[in-house]
Amino acid sequence: MHDPVRKHSVSSGATSTAEKLCFDKNEFMKENFSVDEFLHKNRNAPSLELLRDNLGLYLKGLRAAMIDLINEDYADFVNLSANLVGLDQSIETIQRPLEQFRSEIEGIHSLIEENVVELRDQLEEKRQLRECHRSLESLKKVYEISAKLDVLISQKLSGEQSPQAVDLERAALDLIQLKFHEKHCATHLDKGHKAKIRKLEENVHQQLRRFFNDALQQTRNTSSEHLERCLRIYITLDACGQAEQVFREDVVAPYMSGIIGEQQLQNSPQGLAGIYSKILNFISLHMTDLLRLTLYSDKLSGFNFVVNSYWADVEMRLELHMNSIFAPGNSEVFYVKYKCTRDFLSRIEDLLTSSDEQALAFYRQHKQTKSFEARWNLPVYFQICFQEIAGGFEAQLYPLLKDDTLNSTPELNEYQLKPFNAAKQALIRCWADGIYLPEVFPKFYKLNVQIVLRLSRWIADVSTASKSNNSFSKVFTRNQLLISLHADTRKFEAYLPELQKVIVQAAPKTQNNLLFNDVLGKSIADLGDTLNSHLITIQTTLKELLITECGTENVRQVNDLPRLYRKTNREVPTRCSGYVEQMLRPLKSFAAQHESQLGALVVEQILTEVCSNITKAYFNVVSDVLTSVQKTEESLRRLRNLKSGSASNTSASSNSNAVSDDDKIRLQLRVDVAAWTLELSKLNFQSTQIEKLQELSKMVEESIKSKDGAA
Repeated sequence: MHDPVRKHSVSSGATSTAEKLCFDKNEFMKENFSVDEFLHKNRNAPSLELLRDNLGLYLKGLRAAMIDLINEDYADFVNLSANLVGLDQSIETIQRPLEQFRSEIEGIHSLIEENVVELRDQLEEKRQLRECHRSLESLKKVYEISAKLDVLISQKLSGEQSPQAVDLERAALDLIQLKFHEKHCATHLDKGHKAKIRKLEENVHQQLRRFFNDALQQTRNTSSEHLERCLRIYITLDACGQAEQVFREDVVAPYMSGIIGEQQLQNSPQGLAGIYSKILNFISLHMTDLLRLTLYSDKLSGFNFVVNSYWADVEMRLELHMNSIFAPGNSEVFYVKYKCTRDFLSRIEDLLTSSDEQALAFYRQHKQTKSFEARWNLPVYFQICFQEIAGGFEAQLYPLLKDDTLNSTPELNEYQLKPFNAAKQALIRCWADGIYLPEVFPKFYKLNVQIVLRLSRWIADVSTASKSNNSFSKVFTRNQLLISLHADTRKFEAYLPELQKVIVQAAPKTQNNLLFNDVLGKSIADLGDTLNSHLITIQTTLKELLITECGTENVRQVNDLPRLYRKTNREVPTRCSGYVEQMLRPLKSFAAQHESQLGALVVEQILTEVCSNITKAYFNVVSDVLTSVQKTEESLRRLRNLKSGSASNTSASSNSNAVSDDDKIRLQLRVDVAAWTLELSKLNFQSTQIEKLQELSKMVEESIKSKDGAA
């Protein structure tokens, strides 16, 4: 009851010094107070001495508060010991009854545990007696049913006559009861009686097997009632797998042993297709009613004679007795055999699809189906096809250029360069009948990509070779090669969308056709971009060759004009110089000969760049010549003035009217530039399309006008 007072007193005693402390005094009130943590928090104090002094002040404050608290509650402190007198005696008075009560409870608890253990033992004994009673009852039933079944087998199910369905049904029911009771009294049966039960079971299954074969024979002639009852007996015995095994051993195996074999394959007029046809005929001959009862209706479930009996035996014999069909050495023979096999398997799948999807899924996941598919070595087959297709294509690419590489007069839908024809033929072969198999679609498509990229590499190598300075000793020229390369590359790029359609038709059907078509389209587009990138390189090479053919030497002939007119008394020029025609001749020839192959747009682009390049060089040379002429003219004028002194006005007038050699040079340049501009316009070029052409014409005209103005 004095706690609030104490807290108030302690806190009030330390309040006077709280404002002076460099730490929080509430840290000492925490239950998890730590000296190390306290020092860590106050590591930023001005100094350790100050921290020590503040702790001392706080300690003095606490002591003073404690003294004040004792003085304030002195009476309570004095009476505290007095109130504890007699407390031990009171505790002992209460302790004795409690200990007695505790011992009584422990005794009751042990008594209850003893009773529980005894009860559990009695219940376990009762359970064992019950099981023993049930086992004895089952043992009694086992002896009774065994005797009954033995009599039934000896009287009704033995002999030469075919067993009756009613007797087999009774025997099946007795056998089920016998196995049920045997399970509950197995510990009480001796080995002799267990052997007797196994023998009875074998006898029943043996007679049921005999009845099953007879029912199959009767079904072909009369109704299928006995077959249906026989299958129901198998279902009753939970022996569907045994029925499938009986059918496989007694019906399927004898038939297939005379059909499937290497000797039969060699003697078959139709080859493997004839063998598969006979195998499929077995279904219509021996399994029609069986499938009608089990596969095409819900009357008798649990059987799968197609997979577990028919297919299991056929697959086993194909692998063991006719394994030559799997040899991939000859790609053509392998293709024919594989296609026949795929058609055969498709017929089996169609048979199962007509019932339900579950039966088809079971067939595809069956271990023998997977084993059969694995025997067909498709990777080896593809490698053989790869060597044939890619090898033939590669042979056309090496060496890089041959005399017969270019065919200037190709047939319709053919390319001028043989490697392009070889590439197209290789692509077509990949998807042709007799080669392509849907199961290896990714590999064949990858081969297509490799062929196009290899052709792209060849185009790049040819472009590089055409740029080299080495002598080009072929029956065709560099220009002819590059023109054909450009035309064939464009034509081959245009063929890729058609190739995409062929690939889409050949590809296996997928659930997401839109995604497949989108991915395929992007891949084909990338191949097209790769080929298209070479067109710019080829055009650049053609431009460089054409510039070289036009010749920088022809442009430099402008420098010879001063030599031709100075001190030669030549007539005033009215015709263009010969170098202009020499520059124009390759341009005209290129436009006339190659527009049909390259197209007007490409020819225009190439000629525009070539003419711009030549015109810029022409501009620089003309500018240099005009500058030189002007400097020479001014030098001669100054020299004349120095020699003649003050000449008469008459002589000056006569000299001004005469056409000087420098004027003839300027006039010749104007005639040449005008002829160059006129010929370019005949090639359908505007002056604005050719760089420096307008500046060139303007420079020549201004040189003449400035001379006239000076005169």
